[in-house]
Amino acid sequence: MAKKIVLIALLVVFIFSSLSTAALAADDVEWVEKLDGKKLYWGDSVTVTGYVIKAEDFHEDGAVFITISKDGEELKSGPLTAGMELEYDDEIKVYAQKVDPNYETIKKDGIEFRTGNWNPYAELDVLIRGKPEFDIDVDTEQDTYDPKYAADSRIDVTINVKNDGDAKAENVVLTIDTAGLEVISGKTKYTYTEVLKGESKEPITLTLKVPAPWEDTNFKIIAKTTCQDIKDEEYENEGSKTVKIKQKWDLVVSKSATKERHMGEPVYVSVNVRNGGLCDINNIELTDSIVSGMRLEKETELSTTLSLKAGEAAAEVFKYTLIPEKPGDFTFPKTTASFTLANGQSKTVNSDNSEKTKIYGPNIILTKSLDKTKLNPGDELTVTLTAKNTGNVDSSVTVTDTVPPEAKFISGEKDFKGVLQSGGGAKTIKYVIQMHSEGEIQLPPCKATFLDLEDYKGEVYSSTPPVVYVGTPVSLEGSSEGPSGSTESNEEKKPTSSVNTGDEEDEDTPGFGPVLTALGLLGVAGLRKKGIV
Repeated sequence: MAKKIVLIALLVVFIFSSLSTAALAADDVEWVEKLDGKKLYWGDSVTVTGYVIKAEDFHEDGAVFITISKDGEELKSGPLTAGMELEYDDEIKVYAQKVDPNYETIKKDGIEFRTGNWNPYAELDVLIRGKPEFDIDVDTEQDTYDPKYAADSRIDVTINVKNDGDAKAENVVLTIDTAGLEVISGKTKYTYTEVLKGESKEPITLTLKVPAPWEDTNFKIIAKTTCQDIKDEEYENEGSKTVKIKQKWDLVVSKSATKERHMGEPVYVSVNVRNGGLCDINNIELTDSIVSGMRLEKETELSTTLSLKAGEAAAEVFKYTLIPEKPGDFTFPKTTASFTLANGQSKTVNSDNSEKTKIYGPNIILTKSLDKTKLNPGDELTVTLTAKNTGNVDSSVTVTDTVPPEAKFISGEKDFKGVLQSGGGAKTIKYVIQMHSEGEIQLPPCKATFLDLEDYKGEVYSSTPPVVYVGTPVSLEGSSEGPSGSTESNEEKKPTSSVNTGDEEDEDTPGFGPVLTALGLLGVAGLRKKGIV
């Protein structure tokens, strides 16, 4: 009997303890209101975080019958009147603010009567259990670190942790994954008994060592929390920061050149190489090339091999002088360095291609064309001469041509003196000759001399015009009845073989204006007195 009494007493204590624990757990639930006063009519439903709350039925005594379902399964149901609540498993709670039968009433003889028509509704609050969630911010002073600089030898990491969920977190563990980076100071694991809703922990700091990789490498630092809620459900959150560590080798090739020059003035070019990395670089094959439109003043070797220790530099590996052949803007080609690193990787580095030089001066294009290349003795031949300045400086120009002994000058202009503006200023003249000898007759190229205000001068020739056939040709090979030929050139001092018929103008282009024209002509007259022109 005594044993029976003891067992009953123990059972009562166990039941009371269980009920007290359950009640305590229910009191500890931190509810989050999702809906406030949601109106549901008969048969209406609403879904909150996967739970379906439905007003299944209404009773005339002012109660609504509510069901709570999820994934098609009914979890709990029951009647509610105003002020009552229906809760399922400490996960969701429905509270009735108001239940209204919403009867239709009529008034007769001053007295209100309720009809049989009614459209009841309930105004409900829906709450769900709050859950913990951590916001983790991982930050560093820089996004990129370069091991080649002493100031970048360490990474200072700051981690801020806050529970911005809707409930407290228990048994919190924070772990930090440094992505393999060596820890100089600080810890990578922290534990907290609990972190309340809205609570922020003291910032965590640690210092990592910057490695020296062969290639630019990204390292992702991850801070992760694991925790439990009051129902021992587990949660995991993380934050991260990616930092870039630059490669330990660095070869810099720099190319410099004179920024501005006038035609006739030399352009000086030099190439320097510097090893700014942490490792030696051997057998560097350095190759350069000259820019189109310029020529070397003297023959220069533009390829070599050199080795540089870490931090060592080689000045003026290449140093040469260029002579501009025409005016304009010039972008120099890149100087290329090819080498193999100590880890076996092959690399190529180029100089910055932003190096530019502007050359000022005139560029005279001279064209001589014929209206026909086959005619009879006594026929007239029209010769057209065009001088055009495609440079970026105005120039005084004198054009002269010669009539061959097999021909006679009839009319027109075969000489011209004037100023041609930069950017396409042109002058065209024509004259007529009469051919009085039979056979193949070669007309000579015409000539132009020029002078600009910077005393840059020179002479150019047109290309040799096509052969003219008068009467019966000595040889028909290569003859043509087609369009007449034209020749042009801007080459100084000697004829050129280039042919171009498409750049003629019949109208004069204004020159400098009265003052500059006079200056140009006076310059030409002075040259004539000196015997230059």
